[in-house]
Amino acid sequence: MLFRKSLQYFSHQVARSKLGQLQYQGIMMKVPNEQQKEENSEEDRLVKAFFTKNHDQIKVYGHSEKQLNEKSSSPKNSWYKVVLPFKSNPELSFKFKRFYTNQVRIGRLLELMDYIASTVSYNYIQPNRGATMVTAMVDNINFFEKISADQDLEIQGYVTYVGNSSIEVYIDVMQEGVVNVSANFLMVARDGKDHSKAYKVPILNLDGEIDKETAELRSYIGKHMQEKRKLQKDRGLDRKAPSQEEINELHKFFMNPPSDITINETQIEKTLLMHIQDKNLHGKVFGGFVMREAFELGWLNAYLHVKGQAFPQIIHIDDIQFLAPVDIGSALQVQSRITAVKDTIMHVEVNCYKISPNQQKTRTNDLHLTLNVPGILIPPVQPKTYNEGMQWLNACRRMQYTI
Repeated sequence: MLFRKSLQYFSHQVARSKLGQLQYQGIMMKVPNEQQKEENSEEDRLVKAFFTKNHDQIKVYGHSEKQLNEKSSSPKNSWYKVVLPFKSNPELSFKFKRFYTNQVRIGRLLELMDYIASTVSYNYIQPNRGATMVTAMVDNINFFEKISADQDLEIQGYVTYVGNSSIEVYIDVMQEGVVNVSANFLMVARDGKDHSKAYKVPILNLDGEIDKETAELRSYIGKHMQEKRKLQKDRGLDRKAPSQEEINELHKFFMNPPSDITINETQIEKTLLMHIQDKNLHGKVFGGFVMREAFELGWLNAYLHVKGQAFPQIIHIDDIQFLAPVDIGSALQVQSRITAVKDTIMHVEVNCYKISPNQQKTRTNDLHLTLNVPGILIPPVQPKTYNEGMQWLNACRRMQYTI
């Protein structure tokens, strides 16, 4: 009976994911082939930084109808696409392949997506404007379908919404014309000479877009998401006490615990020295590298929790916060724990800290993963302390939004 319930729950997730995929494909930016201008991949900054070989086989594209203007910019100016020929290049495919399947290694994909979001934001503000672009957060990463390492991979990015000094970038990961993954990156512009100062970005001009109505919809969604983030921050458990309903639920949990496994007992961690090979344009550790290390520890945490009975499948990553830059020469400490479980779904929270040589510890990143383990009833976890109780409630809120 429990197994049947688990399968029904999983089927609901599959249906919901398909619906989300169809809805997203309806609003994503579509650039006709005749407006895609192939660029020299061997001179492309992203290709040279991320790939040591196969430069000539990787294809990169920009929009052929860019409009230069001092005060405004457009999605066309920002649009950027990379095509990875996995099908014809086994060596390149192997670089992205997981250890247990022919699917793409998600941690490495996240690293590449961050590179692309940075490139898109610089395309938008146009060269030589004296600004430095940094990743502030990744608001939503939805995984609609598995990504094969045997099929060519297309990744495109484009600006959808801008504030005074912030830029929202959509990233679409596609295979055979179908979007497999969507992500929403929030980039912020700082003054190139004084990073403590914000830099005003060009306003978003949608005139001349092929589908202006859809571009306006994307911009509206971007504004709505900005307001939603502010509301969620104001309602966060670090600012506001739990609701009475949540307190009652937590009380039931403590009075009748479903498990003897505490959240703290699931924690694993690793510590890495930050080397110069992983620096970004600004001399700090590249954000995509941190995302990869954080995700892969979180996935391992989930895999160990189910004792290797099955391979966890990522459904959603939300609210990747970049709280402080990580310095070259510092240590990066990554901690992961299982914070909530519902049937075949679990939530994993990952926190990153930089540790200076004088032992000063600063929190730099947070990551929240929702994973599914089909056919496995995941061992539940329970909070033991007040702090763990807040982690559990926060995880329940996020899972409710996701599933």
